[in-house]
Amino acid sequence: MNVLPWLIITPLFGAFSMPVISLLGGKFRGHWAVIVSGLTLGIAAKVFYTIWKSNEILVYTLGDTNPIGNGVKFPIRIIWEVDLFGALLALTVTFVSFLAILYSLEYMKHDTGLDKYYALTLVLELGMIGIVITGDIFNFYVFLEIMSIASYALVAFRNDTWEGIEAGVKYMFVGSLASSFILLGIALLYGQYGTLTMAYLAMKIAENPTLISKVALAFLVGGLLFKSGAVPVHMWLSDAHPAAPSSISAMLSGLVIKAGGVYAIARIIFGIFNPGLHSYLKAFDMPALNLNTLGWIIIFFACLTLVIGNAMAVVQNDMKRLFAFSSVGQIGYILLGFGIGIVAYGDKIGEIALTGAVYHIVNHAVIKGLLFFIAGAVIHQVGTKNLNELSGLARRMPFTTLSFIIGAAAIIGLPPLNGFASKWLIYESSAMYNPILAVIAVIGTVFSLAAYTRVLFTFLGVESEKVKMVKEPGNAMIVPMLVLVIIILVMGILSWQISDKIMLPTAKMLEQLNGEYIMALLKFIGGG
Repeated sequence: MNVLPWLIITPLFGAFSMPVISLLGGKFRGHWAVIVSGLTLGIAAKVFYTIWKSNEILVYTLGDTNPIGNGVKFPIRIIWEVDLFGALLALTVTFVSFLAILYSLEYMKHDTGLDKYYALTLVLELGMIGIVITGDIFNFYVFLEIMSIASYALVAFRNDTWEGIEAGVKYMFVGSLASSFILLGIALLYGQYGTLTMAYLAMKIAENPTLISKVALAFLVGGLLFKSGAVPVHMWLSDAHPAAPSSISAMLSGLVIKAGGVYAIARIIFGIFNPGLHSYLKAFDMPALNLNTLGWIIIFFACLTLVIGNAMAVVQNDMKRLFAFSSVGQIGYILLGFGIGIVAYGDKIGEIALTGAVYHIVNHAVIKGLLFFIAGAVIHQVGTKNLNELSGLARRMPFTTLSFIIGAAAIIGLPPLNGFASKWLIYESSAMYNPILAVIAVIGTVFSLAAYTRVLFTFLGVESEKVKMVKEPGNAMIVPMLVLVIIILVMGILSWQISDKIMLPTAKMLEQLNGEYIMALLKFIGGG
């Protein structure tokens, strides 16, 4: 039995049944959201394990058993095509979302309109899952918009403050502009090649790489750089992530800019504009796209992003805003890994870079989820996120402070925590390809170290009046933080085993040296 449809059906049913569940009482809606999200996590784990064990791509056709239409030899139906990269992202999305919803039971209990909050959170999770499992580029856009609209609403959920409304409107404006670029790119590809199936598009573009395909690629990558929060189009992120409830900030920073940003960039470049296919065509002097130029463009924006994002974090007094700028910087490292993976495609350096980028997507989701949960705990207990008022917090909230130390050390990349392994792979590949890139990456880390050291010194400082009467939050907030701390420690201790057994095979499947993504579709065309 193919369980892929249940990855979408479960959160969709959970979201649309929320108004009915709310009639049973206030507590039921939160617990219902936890149950639905937990079931979705279980299904995602099953999908991931199946693909990891078999090393085969899962393909599911909506409404039929075959994507090929009657009387034609090409796909006309929507397909979901999940490789190890998509399955790993689905597992990450559902895991962090489950913890965010569990965390919300206490964090959001004093808010009103919680039926809408939990429904929107499940819709947000649904959108991200759809993005990482679909094999149809317009279906990808639909899920991207589902994710985006839910994000806009959740950023502005606390609409009694100007901060939330302003951030939500700004996020919606920039997100709509980015979506327009992406839709235009999709329209150009469909008009030129007459198909929306990603794997089949890859074949058609390789057969006839036109100027239109290059323009479409530019629109797609440009729009997705907006969505990922890369410099210089990061202005929305530094407002949206601090304004949202901290449980949602964890999802926005840990998941949304990955699924709707860097994951989508990697999927479109390696899945549709496959560098291997075009390198092969160039070797035989046939028309082909030169993706090296694109790779260097991504590297350029990656370097800007990792330096400016981390540097801006240093000067922030708002703890959540500091974490938001830190997320901008971490996106830079991921983009650097993908950029080197493109320019060094087919080489050992490219493989290391891609492994580091994939690894850092997962690591950052876990680490930044923890850091925003910590910020939420501080806001919930102290009532402020201003670092100038949080001096001496460590004496009153020791577990929260210890969790911060672990999260901060992990995001900086200190061993033996999980962030070290992924950053090391990115440093290593950068140094092997061009030592200047490694120097830039290290400069970004120095800024990151300065930003988080400043927060730590604040927590360990002289006790301020604001924190004298505070205590640790309740178990519903402590447990998700504790789970993420344990995950960070375990992933750090087993970092190289995880790299070899999971991240490297994922990077190889994304790289598609043997065209695996296309071959999964060809078996249907061959049989059609």
